[in-house]
Amino acid sequence: MNLFKQTGSKTKKRQPLRRRSNWYIYLITFASTSIMLGLFVLALSPILFAQNNTAHKDWRNYYPDSELDTIVLFMLSSEQGGIPHRFMLMNYRPRDNVIELVPLSENTHVQTRAMTGSLINVYRTGGADLVMEGIKTTLGVECEFHVKFDRVSFTSLTAGLGDITVNIIKDFESGGVLLKAGEHQLSGGDLFVYMTYVTADDELAVMGRAMTFMINYNLRNMDEESISMNFNRVLNNAATNLEFKNYVNYYVALHYTSNNSINPASFFVPIYEQEDGALVMTESSINAIHDRFNIITTS
Repeated sequence: MNLFKQTGSKTKKRQPLRRRSNWYIYLITFASTSIMLGLFVLALSPILFAQNNTAHKDWRNYYPDSELDTIVLFMLSSEQGGIPHRFMLMNYRPRDNVIELVPLSENTHVQTRAMTGSLINVYRTGGADLVMEGIKTTLGVECEFHVKFDRVSFTSLTAGLGDITVNIIKDFESGGVLLKAGEHQLSGGDLFVYMTYVTADDELAVMGRAMTFMINYNLRNMDEESISMNFNRVLNNAATNLEFKNYVNYYVALHYTSNNSINPASFFVPIYEQEDGALVMTESSINAIHDRFNIITTS
């Protein structure tokens, strides 16, 4: 007889609990952090890249190349995605220290392969690309870029520029903005409303004067960071065919113009005639634009 034989159920030895691995949590956290960091760097890329490219730039020995000469079509619409009813050509020639502005009537008659009609109707049919085609075919002016602002995007662009001096010819009230005749210091938002809704006989001159003053005074002596931020606002907020590669090409030229040019901007208001119910720009005005834009035409 075995005196040491156990009776009943055997007692099992308790095994230590193993902690479950949470490696997948660490992986998800790492991936999320990496994505957020990547988005942050992407948002700041114009600033980061520009500072890296120009940190050792000798600005005193820089002179813009004539290949940077370009023409931009600017448009203003009341709301995002809306049809613009303010159009303006800008010829930028950094080598010559020249910025020429030509405001265009929304009813300017142009011809395209798809249709003939006013700028505003051409935009309704084919957008900015068709408008640029009509301007090239009818006026002989080839635009390389287009930028369309609404009130929000224009206000964002001008947020860091300070108030803009505007001489109001007669009392104005529209879009929640009330202005008495005389000189005013306007925010970007109020200036947008004024340029967009003014109905004076010289509404084109109103736009030309305001934008000329803004360029000559509010865009003077800008540092590298300010240029980067403003270009970034255009890319992120306006409807445009500009890309980051264009910023890389023009960054140094913009800095040169802002810090070396004295009153580079001027404007010209074209003359129109009525022909069969259409508003047609006169040949003399087209020739004047070519002269101001340094466009060489062959007969």
